[in-house]
Amino acid sequence: MLFRKFTLSADNKTETPEAPALPALNGKPIYILGDTALAYFLAVKLIAAGHKVTVMAGQAENTSLATNGITVKEDYQLQKLHYKLETALWLQEEPQMLIIAARSSKIKAMLTGISKNKIKNCPVISFTRLKDQTFISDILGIPVVSAYFDGWLNYRSQQVTAYGRNPEITLCAETSSEAFQLLASLLANTRISLRNSSLPQQAFWSYFCLYAPCSLLTAATGKTIFDITKNKPLREELQTLLQEIVTLRPSSLPPLSPEDLLKQIFNIPSNYVFPLAEQVRLHQTGDYDFISSVIRDAALLNKCTLPALNRLLKTLCEQIITQK
Repeated sequence: MLFRKFTLSADNKTETPEAPALPALNGKPIYILGDTALAYFLAVKLIAAGHKVTVMAGQAENTSLATNGITVKEDYQLQKLHYKLETALWLQEEPQMLIIAARSSKIKAMLTGISKNKIKNCPVISFTRLKDQTFISDILGIPVVSAYFDGWLNYRSQQVTAYGRNPEITLCAETSSEAFQLLASLLANTRISLRNSSLPQQAFWSYFCLYAPCSLLTAATGKTIFDITKNKPLREELQTLLQEIVTLRPSSLPPLSPEDLLKQIFNIPSNYVFPLAEQVRLHQTGDYDFISSVIRDAALLNKCTLPALNRLLKTLCEQIITQK
């Protein structure tokens, strides 16, 4: 994968305190389900591109989004966008697309606001973990298309910060499919790239084998991935984690080398903070449940021993359950 670095002067910085949205391409809105950095980022970017967007984030979150709005700060464009978002607690009309970017722990509750009759045959795209796809499809009664976000987002105090290069979405669908064609048209003016993968399992493991070890080690050490790569003992520990994580990848998929993963890690923005570090500090399970369940299920299936990964999981578990 090629990476391009852009350097802009301070004079090129633009800020829109309350930028007006362009007219929607058609009358049907895009519904986005979730209260995550990704959900808010996609909502703001699609609104700025001229699309009608409704966010379903939960009662308290909806009030804040509609009243205070969300700011998206993009390092790669030296730009800030701010919008008050249209929100809803349930699906009020037929959408042109439903995007699910919710935490696994909240998906079941949030899906209660989705009416099968109003979804009809609109494309449903889900940025949730692979094992959630069947669960979501069963509830909605229609196929769900898996997607993975290749970018670096943090959310705090009504602001989503996007670090590094322009982000990219991998959609597990053929380029000729309705879901891919529609999403491509929606993203046309967002500076978010789109590519396809015909192998959902491969797309998931390519994402997970990078995200999991970086999340665990940064949370356990309290250091950024940039600091870890500059510290010889920690870099060696990271390499051990990468060697273990690739053994979990299903044998039906092409092998993934620790060296290739390490090259990708060097391209992670130096100021990016993985969400797990903050979750552990707040004694929240969030990403820990997701990462640990995938690792343990795959280890049992592949009969792998993972001393380094298990040690980190144990350390973080103890930190999470420790009383404040």
